[in-house]
Amino acid sequence: MTIDIAAQRKYEELSAKALHGDLAAKTQQGLMLVKGEGIERNLVLARECYLAAAEAGYSVAQYNLGSLYLNGLGVERDYVQALHWFQLAADQGDCDGQFNVAYMHDRGWGVAQSDAEAFKWYEAAAKNGSARGQFDLAACYQHGKFVAVDLEQALYWYRQADASGVARAAAALRELEIGAK
Repeated sequence: MTIDIAAQRKYEELSAKALHGDLAAKTQQGLMLVKGEGIERNLVLARECYLAAAEAGYSVAQYNLGSLYLNGLGVERDYVQALHWFQLAADQGDCDGQFNVAYMHDRGWGVAQSDAEAFKWYEAAAKNGSARGQFDLAACYQHGKFVAVDLEQALYWYRQADASGVARAAAALRELEIGAK
């Protein structure tokens, strides 16, 4: 395996910052370990980095740790643990954490399925800038999932998702606009 020297230097700089309590640096170290950037891929050590920063209250690390549990990366897949960490991030306003909390309530992963909780968190994620949250909230309004059909709201949120770069949003907008004619 070839290690990128610049990435290796970056990892070493992050290590020094992390030793001084920089939670963002500790989290970035974890991400580099997940990707194998600047250091050999090591999911166990990545989890340790995320856990240290997550337990200290850093929402990005909480989200990343939840993602490890959701996807079974370096740990056994555990929806309850994933939801726990996503919820901590969501409660701090992390839009990606909010989206994943919504998605897990929507699917009943790690929690009893709840339309009300799913809608609440999709809406929070969308309003906080989650492109995926914007798309899924638009779909809720378009199809009457968790809420009454509201095509104006669907159009609004599909436009937001399209502006945020969600490729499927443009197609959904065309579909709605054609249907409105």
